[in-house]
Amino acid sequence: MKSFIARHNLYLLTALSAAALLYTLVSWSSLPVPQRMVGLFSFALVLHLWEEGRFPGGFTAMITDKLGFAARSPHFGEIITATYVLFIAFVPLLLPNVAFLAIAPMMLGILEAIAHTAAIKMFDLKRFYSPGLITAGLLLLPLSLSAIIHTAQHDLLQPAEWLYAFLYMLAGLALAQQIVVREAPVRNAL
Repeated sequence: MKSFIARHNLYLLTALSAAALLYTLVSWSSLPVPQRMVGLFSFALVLHLWEEGRFPGGFTAMITDKLGFAARSPHFGEIITATYVLFIAFVPLLLPNVAFLAIAPMMLGILEAIAHTAAIKMFDLKRFYSPGLITAGLLLLPLSLSAIIHTAQHDLLQPAEWLYAFLYMLAGLALAQQIVVREAPVRNAL
């Protein structure tokens, strides 16, 4: 079972995100706007993973080559990423009354657009493109900005909750990074 999940995690995430999208569309009128955005975002985030990893793919290889990581399993990075996606995009769908959780993935959406744009320079790419940039710029960023602007304009979060959203997003990223660093040590320094 573990091997099946490791090999097919992106397909499983795709099915889960399609179900979340369908639920969001069917329940649209009864969902608060931030929850609607999370439902859309979860699907967009999985499309983003497809662009990074499969079509055209290459983002993970680009990073591991540049940073000198040596993963023991070819699916290791995908499993860590899938786990983070469940943490950042699907937990908010399950807890709709915890408002700051709906904003955490939106903060990630902004970070993704910035990171993929910065990756062009950081990795000396010849074209103005890094795998994941299109979905980050055309899907994640607009959804994120829309949800954040709506939330701010309607005072849906208290000031401390904005911090909680940021810390939730950051905690997941930090944990994922620590797992990767401990599991796949750096072969050579930059």
